[in-house]
Amino acid sequence: MIIEFFTHQNLFLKALSMYKKWIILDCNFLCHRAKHSMGGLSHGDSATGVIYGFLKGLISYQEMFDTSNFVFCWDSKSSKRKEVYPEYKANRINHDLDDEEIEFENAFRHQMKMLRKEYLKTIGFKNVLCQKGYEADDLIASVSINIPSDQEAVIVSSDHDLFQLLSFNVSQYLPNINKTVSLQWFKKTYGIKPTIWPVVKALAGCSGDNVIGIKGAGENTIIKYLKKELNPETKTYKKIVEQEPDFFQTNHPLVALPYAGTKVFKLKKDNLSQDGWNKVTAKLGMRSIKDRLPIQLNKRKR
Repeated sequence: MIIEFFTHQNLFLKALSMYKKWIILDCNFLCHRAKHSMGGLSHGDSATGVIYGFLKGLISYQEMFDTSNFVFCWDSKSSKRKEVYPEYKANRINHDLDDEEIEFENAFRHQMKMLRKEYLKTIGFKNVLCQKGYEADDLIASVSINIPSDQEAVIVSSDHDLFQLLSFNVSQYLPNINKTVSLQWFKKTYGIKPTIWPVVKALAGCSGDNVIGIKGAGENTIIKYLKKELNPETKTYKKIVEQEPDFFQTNHPLVALPYAGTKVFKLKKDNLSQDGWNKVTAKLGMRSIKDRLPIQLNKRKR
């Protein structure tokens, strides 16, 4: 009995040590969020608000989700989607910026670059991902669908396109409403599986990405159509039936995640360093968050 008890205990401890929870970050979204809330902060002659807001967010997420295993996913400057669909996200282009706005935008992009290429690595984060031609969404998708079944992931983003990635071990935290949504929530809310979500977006369109859908058929209507709950005698139903093949063929590759050719990333163990954190925060004059990296969580192998 004693030998059996210790055998089971050792197996339990081994399983516990292998368990991991990952926080997968939509970094461009989080940087834009920090830009609007803290973009005016600076240290000396350098803008620091985006970096400060981003790093402060890391502290919050580590405490909120009880893990220090981060995956940082960044957009590439180039876009494979725009190569096949030039109007993709064309609605996001800034026009007629004055000199002050241009300076602010350049400072914003410089801060993102420094985070991705220098500061996160100085702190000891190893999973800082970017792939030429691909979006953060694609990298988030690649990581999410390849998370081992005995591990867990939380995507941090307010992008509803990512709902298609929800599964039994992948959830999504929506910072804009401070809510974590799950597979069960999605099924209860929409009445479909997350794998059907790209079909909905392909037919209904996605205004945020400038992907045009079937006119007069929003997400709720398309969901009813796919669930066979839409009256076949209506003009909308007949329009969807007629136009579905063309819209699906054009839009589905744009909205389905990950985009063809996205890498499969092998996640690495971090080497978080309080000295590295202090080096970055001291350089940027961020005294309020100095010494606040809770690396004790990492020591617990969570």
